[in-house]
Amino acid sequence: EAAGRLSHPHIVSIYDAGEEHDMAYIAMELLEGCELTDYCRSDNLLPVKQVLEIISAVASALDYAHREGVVHRDIKPSNIMLVKDQVVKVTDFGIARVVDASQTRTGIALGTPSYMSPEQVSGKKVDGRSDLFSLGIVFYELLTGKRPFAADTITSILYAIIHSDYPPLSAEDGRIPPCCVDIVDKLLKKNLTARFSSATQVIRAIEACRAEL
Repeated sequence: EAAGRLSHPHIVSIYDAGEEHDMAYIAMELLEGCELTDYCRSDNLLPVKQVLEIISAVASALDYAHREGVVHRDIKPSNIMLVKDQVVKVTDFGIARVVDASQTRTGIALGTPSYMSPEQVSGKKVDGRSDLFSLGIVFYELLTGKRPFAADTITSILYAIIHSDYPPLSAEDGRIPPCCVDIVDKLLKKNLTARFSSATQVIRAIEACRAEL
């Protein structure tokens, strides 16, 4: 229902959802393409300019969703598809939270551990800036083929997200443009107020970066 409220070129279309004979169903747009996980390997990375286009498209989808009061809460490479004509589609709003002050709940952590924001890990109330942190992790992974917060156990990953610094992008690959490094650094700020305050700001920063390149 949350996804069905959204109509955007970079968000998968949900046509119908309901229940029939005790079977819940969703009728959605058929997507033919691949998930971004295919391009999160060091031996199969996309060109930086294409990565910027993808991140900008996802930010555009998130900006729209956030304006409609929907926080995705599970932004990760497997929920972002590259389909025909290189069109980006954000999928799986399965745990999206519709922002409604009367229905907010805290103390419940939902999402995929490696892509959670610090506030998600802590079970705090989340807003659109949480999605931006997750987008920063995806951006980092598309540029390097590695996750910024990697560890052997889920507990260690969650601890790192809250407390630890990630390996600097410049140390991972000195060829990554400084403007990309700056955008990732701001997306991955643990302090909410230091992070981009909206997806619109992310889009503007990417536009400036692309012009610089």
